[in-house]
Amino acid sequence: MTLDFSPEAVQALRTDARCNDTIAFTLRAQAGKDVDAYPAVRDALMATADRHLRLAVHQRALARALEDARNAARHASVDKTG
Repeated sequence: MTLDFSPEAVQALRTDARCNDTIAFTLRAQAGKDVDAYPAVRDALMATADRHLRLAVHQRALARALEDARNAARHASVDKTG
């Protein structure tokens, strides 16, 4: 398996992170809106929202790491040729 360091892969991770943020905020709003919902349902919605937020954080961190690795490799190749 090869890790994709392309700008498209980094952009896809950031796009997915934004989607996970949106899902999380929607779930939290739904949990807060349904005051008549069973506590277990509300807790499950909040737990799922938290997981989506954590996933978004990890996706952004991975995107930054991929970008940093790509930049480091590019600078290393410039140093070797220069």
